[in-house]
Formats: sequence, C-alpha cells, structure tokens
Amino acid sequence: MANIPDHIDKNDKKAVAAYFIHQRFLKENKDFYDQIIEREGKGYTFAYGQPSMEVFDFLRTFGYTVENVAHITWKITKPLDK
Repeated sequence: MANIPDHIDKNDKKAVAAYFIHQRFLKENKDFYDQIIEREGKGYTFAYGQPSMEVFDFLRTFGYTVENVAHITWKITKPLDK
C-alpha cells in the first residue's frame, strides 16, 4: 500500500479513501498551476481571489514561491529546473 501517514488508521477504508482523495485534489491543483505557467511562458502566473492556503503550502513543498503582491493577488513562481 502507498505511504499513508501514521495518524490514519489503515483499516478504516473511509479515512484512507478521504486521504487519497485529498492528495489527488492537491496534485490536480499543482498540475493546474503548472499548465498555466507553461502556457504563459513567463515562469510565473498570478492567482486572484481568496485561494486555498493549503494548496499554496503544498506548492511550496515543491519549491514554488507564492507571494502576496496586492490585495487578493498572488504571484506563483515555478522553481527553476536544474
């Protein structure tokens, strides 16, 4: 089985399913921002509104830079490929 955090009971099928659904949600958001950044070709994009801070924290774990640049405006910069 995949790496499930210790705080989730591996015998609780609902908890395991909820964990994987949540991980898929975060990955789909990352893929969404990757596609936008790639399409714009600048290495960054802007997000407007009140986004999910959890998604931004997830992006930061992959090296993205997320900055608040103005009222309800966020700049998401993809890390440079090495």
